[in-house]
Amino acid sequence: MEKHRVLLLSDHPLLSEGLANVLGKMEDLVLIGPRSASSFALSDLDVCVPDVVLFAEQDTDNIAANTVLFQILQHVPDLPVIQVGLSGDNTVRVYTSHTLPALSADLIETIRKFPLQCSDETAEDNSDFEE
Repeated sequence: MEKHRVLLLSDHPLLSEGLANVLGKMEDLVLIGPRSASSFALSDLDVCVPDVVLFAEQDTDNIAANTVLFQILQHVPDLPVIQVGLSGDNTVRVYTSHTLPALSADLIETIRKFPLQCSDETAEDNSDFEE
């Protein structure tokens, strides 16, 4: 079974805990994190090798959080980044160089559509990556 490696970055405890509980139950996903977005180092992307980054913040328009998000996109341009927030507008923003269908309302299905970055053998090896 192909497993997508999802790096969860968030500084919002309730949001990251809820997403970790949902994503951790998916058999075809390997959850990396949650990790603090504000203290995440770009070099860590080379260590944990995610297929997708799920960036979860209370406010999706937060300048500091978006700075981290755009640094990730500059460091690894082909790495899909999904941004979710609690801003009340139920918006999921997807930043990727891959083409996606216009209807990507389901977060789990969106994650599953991205190509894998590493083989199944190594998919779970770095899932316990530590900050």
